[in-house]
Amino acid sequence: MSSAWMSENWTAASLDRLQRGRHILLGIEQWIYRERSEFQEVAIARVPDFGKGLFLDAVVEFLAIDEVIYHESVALPPLLFHPAPKRVLIEGGGDGLVLREVLRDPRVEEVVMVEIDGLVIDACKEHLKELHRGSFDDERAEILIQDVFPYLEDSPKPFDVILVDLLDGYDQFAVRLYENVLGLSQKVLARDGIIAGFGDLAIPRMSIAPVYQGLSQLFQHVVLHSAAIQTFGGGYGFVLASNALDFDAVVTETIVERASALTGELSALTPRAFPGCFAVPRYLADALDRPAPPPTATLSDAFNWLDSS
Repeated sequence: MSSAWMSENWTAASLDRLQRGRHILLGIEQWIYRERSEFQEVAIARVPDFGKGLFLDAVVEFLAIDEVIYHESVALPPLLFHPAPKRVLIEGGGDGLVLREVLRDPRVEEVVMVEIDGLVIDACKEHLKELHRGSFDDERAEILIQDVFPYLEDSPKPFDVILVDLLDGYDQFAVRLYENVLGLSQKVLARDGIIAGFGDLAIPRMSIAPVYQGLSQLFQHVVLHSAAIQTFGGGYGFVLASNALDFDAVVTETIVERASALTGELSALTPRAFPGCFAVPRYLADALDRPAPPPTATLSDAFNWLDSS
């Protein structure tokens, strides 16, 4: 989400500085944890009917009621399309939920998670055990608390799958950051590797657009699938990119077979829908290909609009 906003026990699911008419707020029933790191305020809270959630600088990262939709959609398709995803990199993901999903694939031998904020890891380890389910302690997982840029610049051993779980591309700074991350990530991706990113599908300014466009400049094969996530107010897109793997050429039966080997039951993902679900409607394809419109509001405009409502 794009900006922080908090007033008493109301906090932002989305305070959108780019689209003045689109703001989503959540009411907090109980603050479970609130501390500030050198990077941001880290909070875990309970929202009525939605359950526990993680908030960074007052903006929701997920809520328990539908977090599985997001995390299965981010992590599992790139694993299921890869013939042998032995080594996986998670960029960000300090809550451990993408890690949880990656570890469901028995073919994965090593997962490196690089998270800049150790307080996020500590808070989630302690207060969200029912969600991360001990993923931090899995022997296949290596948790690094550091900036992802120097890690990538040190040219680690190539990864079969890279999951970019860092931020939404809502402003020029975030877009440039994302472009830099994608460029560096490409250099440490194995020749037959897959990289995955995400973003919202809110028209007219979609945070998925710069991710999709950036990956399209770097990779030959780029596809998108989507899911409705109530916490984020609607559609979310998930992009997969590869130079070696033509996603549309992978038959459905292969995805179904690989999914059957995952530990636990799937809650959100439908393996039989792939690769057919990569077909997007015309309006979305057009929006992904054209330059994003300029922001319609400044951050102060958004605050003033909320304060006057």
